[in-house]
Amino acid sequence: MFRYEKLNASSIIVAPVIERVVEFSPSGLDAGDVARVLSLAVDGRAVSVEAGDGYAAVAGRVNFRLVYQDRDGAPRGVDYNADFNLRADGDFLVGDSVEAAVGVVEADVRTGERVVLTAVIGVRVQAVRRSEEECLVDAEKCYKTVESVAVPSLVASKTVGVSVTGEEDAGDVDAVLLADAEAVVTSARAESGKIVAEGKVRAAVTFTEDGEIRTGEIVVPFSEEVLADGVEEGDAVTASVTVRSSGIVLAGVPGANIIRFDGELALRVGAVRCCESDVIADMFMLTNEVELVRESRKFLFFGGMKYATESVSGTASLEDRAPAESVIAVPYARCYAAKAEPVEGGALVEGVLTADVIYRSENGIESVRAEVPYSVEIEGDLGADVRATCFVESVKAKARRGELDIEAEVGILLSGVRSVDAEFISSVAVGEEKERNDSALSLYITQEGDGMWDVCKALTATPDELIAQNPALSDPVTPGTRVLFFRSLAQ
Repeated sequence: MFRYEKLNASSIIVAPVIERVVEFSPSGLDAGDVARVLSLAVDGRAVSVEAGDGYAAVAGRVNFRLVYQDRDGAPRGVDYNADFNLRADGDFLVGDSVEAAVGVVEADVRTGERVVLTAVIGVRVQAVRRSEEECLVDAEKCYKTVESVAVPSLVASKTVGVSVTGEEDAGDVDAVLLADAEAVVTSARAESGKIVAEGKVRAAVTFTEDGEIRTGEIVVPFSEEVLADGVEEGDAVTASVTVRSSGIVLAGVPGANIIRFDGELALRVGAVRCCESDVIADMFMLTNEVELVRESRKFLFFGGMKYATESVSGTASLEDRAPAESVIAVPYARCYAAKAEPVEGGALVEGVLTADVIYRSENGIESVRAEVPYSVEIEGDLGADVRATCFVESVKAKARRGELDIEAEVGILLSGVRSVDAEFISSVAVGEEKERNDSALSLYITQEGDGMWDVCKALTATPDELIAQNPALSDPVTPGTRVLFFRSLAQ
């Protein structure tokens, strides 16, 4: 009598961003040998994420890369890892496909009796939950109305490894001090049976040449086709990428070295399709009472992506230090989106660009960490909720009137999240027989809030029967309307 269908559905579950301080003191580094800190590059990534009921457990790693001058004035570089574990409370369930993005909000290094490396990280955890929603799609011997309901469904989700390699010509390299690498997805689209993602990796390699500090920039584009059964052109896609590992190889001949960057990326892609299905929105029986169980769901799903490049500039304050004479290198730069929200016609993104600048003053080699706030509007409707991932495409600094001017091209990847509300009947219970109205003539006067079905139920008639005898009757009905119904009684 009643026919149900199970509709595949998917929804994004997002936990609030968690900030955590990660502190590490390397045992093998003599604090007395650190005369001056020149740069501290910090990156974080999630190693594993596991969903539980009401939470997600995240295990991650923070990578500290320190460039300093030793007591003899020689530049040195060291690399350390610190592990962390945290719990993100949220509407998660065991079995959810969960992931975590780790961003570095700020970092610092303290020297004294020992060297202490500190990073404040922001961890965003989200999951995609697959479910089956049972919906009433047909009912015999019932009066029913049918409506279309839209339900988003995850078509594919994959993580693949991508290898990238780039080279930069250099002179006579003495030693590599720091390799700072970052990756971003610039576009992603769905095609038949696959998702095509494109992006770039920027590696800033700081090295010494004849005792002088230099920085070389290597930008490597990448394009990857991820095979995914069921994906169709027009599906909404999402994509993100992290640098899993990186390394530097020196090649060439003395006096004409080649710096080669080798990186391993983790590319994660997903595709969602919003499908419409006809379901019964409401129903009743003339002969029996029925009890309907209605369900209301709010689904969040991928709303699209957009990558835009913006120019950011500012001045680094040297406070009470000697004026800068020339810039030597910018070994580390990151930008962090502190705020992303939709505005009319686009999205507003606010954040901070952080860059370490090594420069020369009358006191010799010095460094400063510059922080440049930015606020930009990007055109494009991506939904009621947007998130921003920022990427430093290029950065440079110059000494001007003793100060440091910072100029950067910042790439901003906006990821939109849309929502859809779905209402349907999940079950029907047939109750007792109704007491039929067998009068030849019945009258019903409509009340405030009545709909067509309220009149039908009161008179034990179908809408078609009532409208045939009351042509002026419409839905919604006007309070105080007199509805007459004549019955042909059986002899």
